[in-house]
Amino acid sequence: MNAKRKQIIEAAHQLFVDKGFALTSIQDILDKAGIAKGTFYNYFNSKNECLRAILAFVSEEVDQKRRELAIGKEVDSEEVFVRQMAVRMNMNKQHHIFAVFETVSFSDDVELKAFMKKQHHTELQWISKRLGCLYPPKARPYTLEHAVMLVGIAHHLMHVWKLGSNKDISTEKVIQYALTRVKSMIKEQIENEKPFLPENWLDITNDGDTTDLKKEVIAQLNRLSNKINEKGFSKQQDYIQFLLSELQSDNPRTFLIESVLMSFEQAFEQTELEHEASHIVKMAWKIM
Repeated sequence: MNAKRKQIIEAAHQLFVDKGFALTSIQDILDKAGIAKGTFYNYFNSKNECLRAILAFVSEEVDQKRRELAIGKEVDSEEVFVRQMAVRMNMNKQHHIFAVFETVSFSDDVELKAFMKKQHHTELQWISKRLGCLYPPKARPYTLEHAVMLVGIAHHLMHVWKLGSNKDISTEKVIQYALTRVKSMIKEQIENEKPFLPENWLDITNDGDTTDLKKEVIAQLNRLSNKINEKGFSKQQDYIQFLLSELQSDNPRTFLIESVLMSFEQAFEQTELEHEASHIVKMAWKIM
């Protein structure tokens, strides 16, 4: 991320936590970041856009940490899933995201509300998809409502724990307990119940065809390859060619692709193509 953009985001983030979103002015952000008004508007059109950038930045950190935890691990590893889910809860706590959410809950900004709603949907979609990897195939129709229950149980357990104790409790421990409780319902539900929420309630598909997505990843890698040919990025080009070779292979080596994706993304950090490379990595992980 551009250093100046990051400076503005960090200043605004701290102000939104300390003063609240509504009470923070553009001038407050300028003073906190030590920048001129023109500099702010070079990166953001409004305070709301700055907030969306903060939330997107945290989500990108969560995605990256989750990808790192998955490298070389089995997709049905319950331990990995628990640690991945804990990443979001821990990051929300670290960045005071709930405090920020509370300050904007009464905002009239339609675009901001839509952005926050999409983030919530995306998290439920991710949890639902990951539960589909842990559960037996017959349980797939229940993964969405189990994602909802898992999030609700984990959050409320954490909240009530804090009401009765000053000691911290491991986020992973809470999630594991909640997951065990939710999983215990599966057998009976499969035998006796229809899902309360249809599987496609949030347009979630757990086992959709990834062929088109794979083609898009390959197409974007080729476009990126053409761009960097003009810039002489030899190291990045090596990563691209390796990924193209593996993705188009009859037997792609997933463990190698996962490892190279990390190096590929890091190789584009602090370059003008960083965002494009990061987007490709996110898509590629969906077909792993």
